[in-house]
Amino acid sequence: MRTPATGGWRLHPRGSSSSKLTRRIISNVKITLLCAFVTILVLRGTVGVNRRLVYIAGTSDNPAAAASTRPVDDIERILREIRADSDPDPDTDDDAAQTTSSSSAATREHYDRGAAWTTANYSLGPRVTRWNAKRRRWLHQNPGFPYRDARGGPRVLLVTASPPGPCSSPAGDCFLLRATKNRLDYCRLHGVEMVHVTARLEDPELSSSSGGTGGAGGWAKLALLRRLMLAHPEVEWLWWLDAGALVTDMGFELPLARYEGAHLVVRSDSYLLFQRRSWDAASTASFLLRNCQWSLDLLDAWAGMAPRGRARDDAGKLLTATLAGRPPGEADDQSALVHLLITEKERWMDRVYLENQYYLHGVWTGLVGKFEEAMEKHHPGYGDDRWPFVTHFAGCKLCEGRSTRSRSASASASDSGGGKNRSDEYPLERCVSGMERAFNFADNQVLRLYGFRHESLASAEVRRVANRSANPLEAKEESLAFLKKPNEPDPWSSDVRKNRKSKGEGDSVLARILKRLGWRSKI
Repeated sequence: MRTPATGGWRLHPRGSSSSKLTRRIISNVKITLLCAFVTILVLRGTVGVNRRLVYIAGTSDNPAAAASTRPVDDIERILREIRADSDPDPDTDDDAAQTTSSSSAATREHYDRGAAWTTANYSLGPRVTRWNAKRRRWLHQNPGFPYRDARGGPRVLLVTASPPGPCSSPAGDCFLLRATKNRLDYCRLHGVEMVHVTARLEDPELSSSSGGTGGAGGWAKLALLRRLMLAHPEVEWLWWLDAGALVTDMGFELPLARYEGAHLVVRSDSYLLFQRRSWDAASTASFLLRNCQWSLDLLDAWAGMAPRGRARDDAGKLLTATLAGRPPGEADDQSALVHLLITEKERWMDRVYLENQYYLHGVWTGLVGKFEEAMEKHHPGYGDDRWPFVTHFAGCKLCEGRSTRSRSASASASDSGGGKNRSDEYPLERCVSGMERAFNFADNQVLRLYGFRHESLASAEVRRVANRSANPLEAKEESLAFLKKPNEPDPWSSDVRKNRKSKGEGDSVLARILKRLGWRSKI
């Protein structure tokens, strides 16, 4: 019989297997913590480095190109160079000059990945939440303020602004007076309300850096639109119109039914905006904005580049480097909107309507010379090339006694004189002549109601063309009928889509195939 003394029995320490398991678990935990620490170090070096330049989802079509893009360190270097340019140092002037071209190319490269500009600690006002619900409740409690006009359509508020004091030239005061009459005529004919602001209501941070004499134009329009949204919950749409724009089609009705589901309507098209990335792809001289929570959020995001000073200057350099055709200068509201829609496409574009069926905004240089042809061949009410709806005198600053020409013909120069980038000059006489022709062209459509018209588009004198006293009601019906375009169905209206004939009814095989491919014929 074996005994412990003879070595027959081998004693194992109690709990040895459990201690090994414990040591193994501790080792695994140490390795896990070490990996987590290394991961945090790597993420800290690549994410959230710069608070001004926030990356959103990249949209590169080529995966190989996206994988080979430079890291965020290049963006830091570019921004350091931008700040160095804004605060010049005599010792580093030569180095800055050598890196200008390389920084511009790198910025364009990173723009393809999507870069949204943000300014910390700035907003247009206290944040408003659940505005849609609050607005509905207010409308229910105040039935005396209906959100529908007398014709049953959504209420529209035309918003414009002009300088609080007299212009530096009599011609400027005369133009502003006639422009105000022009807007009042259109609003009276179509049941649109109007607010004309002359007081300076904007935040000082939004004022012009150039010391212009204008009213709430440029960046200041954002704060004004926000105030009017909150002060007029009964209004469904706000229509901003620069002081330098005239309504030249008095018969055209805003096709609001077309914008069901849209909150922002701008004159643009997807090619200019997303393919060419042109700085004037979306005009801010004339646009429609719905009164809703989405619009309040858009205005706050839009104003990210607005604070004057270094923030606006740095943003302007970024916009010049990333938007096609933009000349140097501080950030302006138009370029900022284009940049915002491109870099945050998924957030905003679902509610943006790019209107190109009519001239919600048209540049005067290509329109004022065609008014006689329009009167001979066409009819009011179209709003397009046949009879332009809005004619904007971009680059003409009669109130300041000067005129300028934007590098891009379709730039929407605001009447504040700040934030826009201009070069060269239009002859002042050309601006005055064009404004006279546009105003008389529009005024003829109104004077027709009373049996008069201007002697010519270049003359303020009028002459009688019909006797309206014999049958006044018939004459009124005839004049109002003249302002309406012929009875042609709008292929984009909801009524036409509802009454469109069923598939295969009178359509050829080719027509049905084209419809299935998404092709639509133009009427």
